[in-house]
Amino acid sequence: MSSMKDYYKILQVDREASLEVMNGAYRSLVKQCHPDQFHTSRKAVMNQKMQEINEAYQVLSNPASRAEFDRRYQPSNVRSTASAPQSPQGLRTRLKSILLWATLSYLALTVLIKPLLASPVAKLLLGLAFITFFVHIYRKQKTPKA
Repeated sequence: MSSMKDYYKILQVDREASLEVMNGAYRSLVKQCHPDQFHTSRKAVMNQKMQEINEAYQVLSNPASRAEFDRRYQPSNVRSTASAPQSPQGLRTRLKSILLWATLSYLALTVLIKPLLASPVAKLLLGLAFITFFVHIYRKQKTPKA
């Protein structure tokens, strides 16, 4: 099905994008490309672009049609997700999850672990545990997914 349009590319979202991210991308594209904003010379081109955007959104916003599209669509240049650039929405989603994780970690540290830090030995052991944990996560992110 190489003749199929890449709806993710049209909406400028990742294949793993949530419906919330897709809704935001769709609204942004409608604001940018709505034909009523253009003079007659560009109106026909933007009308065609809006039809593509609406078609892509209609398919991808419905879980059943999105699953069918994902099953049938095979991009001609398949790249691994590790090397593919992320869209701004994908980066925002990842940043939100990192900030949430950091906030919860900070709360856990201050409430649960701070009393343990009275002992210098406990500080050293805890520091080593965190270093080991972060090295493990760093290595996991660096290894390409199969």
